[in-house]
Amino acid sequence: MSRTMIKLCGLQVEEDVKVIQELDVDAAGFILVPQRKRTVTPERIRRLQVLLPPSVRTIAVMMDPTAEEVESLLQTVRVDGIQLHGEESPAFCRRLKAMGVNVIKVFHMKAESDEISDTETYAPWIDHALLDSVVAGVHGGSGKRFAWERIPAIRQQWHSLGVPLWVAGGINPENVTELLGYGLDGVDVSSGIETAGRKNPVLMKRLVERVRQVEQCGIAGKSR
Repeated sequence: MSRTMIKLCGLQVEEDVKVIQELDVDAAGFILVPQRKRTVTPERIRRLQVLLPPSVRTIAVMMDPTAEEVESLLQTVRVDGIQLHGEESPAFCRRLKAMGVNVIKVFHMKAESDEISDTETYAPWIDHALLDSVVAGVHGGSGKRFAWERIPAIRQQWHSLGVPLWVAGGINPENVTELLGYGLDGVDVSSGIETAGRKNPVLMKRLVERVRQVEQCGIAGKSR
């Protein structure tokens, strides 16, 4: 079966990154959204990313940035992708693609419909679609899951346009096997690998191991 992409997000200190050195993960996420508890500066990203294995991509998480802010970031630090967590338009995603940036666009699961109306307008300008929950109007970082049974229909919608689908929100080592049964291409985890607001090496390792175990058993996406 195909590889499930794993992004561990909200990294802040050297200890977090050193754990990743021993894990089979694909991407490390750094929060650049102001006034969030896991927010770091571009300068800190630059210091931390040198500790990442070459195979692990650096993803900068932003919310409704201006094109100038993205350009300034790219001049400060090397990033492999920008994850957009706000209300960024397809035109904005297109502008980032013109900068040579890989774009991960987050779609917040607000309504109960299994359709995302803007897929065809976003699809040419994004590399990955990511579903995340919304709690009390806050986009991301809540540690709460949405209705995962909606995933298969939405995944089919994105796959028909050639866009892989990732999922975030409320994922932890205890429920990630269930999640993978709904069929998806990647997981994005932050609070589910933390204890008391700090990354927990044991939880980080356990989550990655369980994802890879599912791959080895070939059961992802087959239970639904």
